[in-house]
Amino acid sequence: MIDLYRGLGLGVPALMDIAPLIARVVVGGMFFLSGFYKLFTPAQAEKMQETMVEAGIAAPRQTAKFVSVCEFAFGALLIMGLFTSLAALVLLIISLVALVTVASKSVEGTSLGYRLSSYFDLPETLLMVILVWLIANGPGLWSLDFVLFLPRL
Repeated sequence: MIDLYRGLGLGVPALMDIAPLIARVVVGGMFFLSGFYKLFTPAQAEKMQETMVEAGIAAPRQTAKFVSVCEFAFGALLIMGLFTSLAALVLLIISLVALVTVASKSVEGTSLGYRLSSYFDLPETLLMVILVWLIANGPGLWSLDFVLFLPRL
């Protein structure tokens, strides 16, 4: 019974190796697929360009293509766990810019607490938290970073 309480309070050590893998695959997969469809589906590419125009981003066509390539490439790197911190940082910046330029328009309310609550409800906020965790925690054992860059004794 004490082990149950300890597990609930301190976490489950057996899952410590698998948690970064799950986070990388889910978040990386989301960015990879998003970038893929923006690059290879004309309707999604057009929608991305319209979003850039509405947000007032300079050179919307080039910026949309650049962001789509970054989502695709760095999402793939995140899934594989290769250059995880760099990939997570680039995707964090993309999420932050999306939050500030596009998603913030959906935030409503006059009080600071209500507006803050609205920001917490946005998917970009959750993505940023997970990406910061991956930068701080590292890619985990099930990653190419671990295989390729761990010093051999």
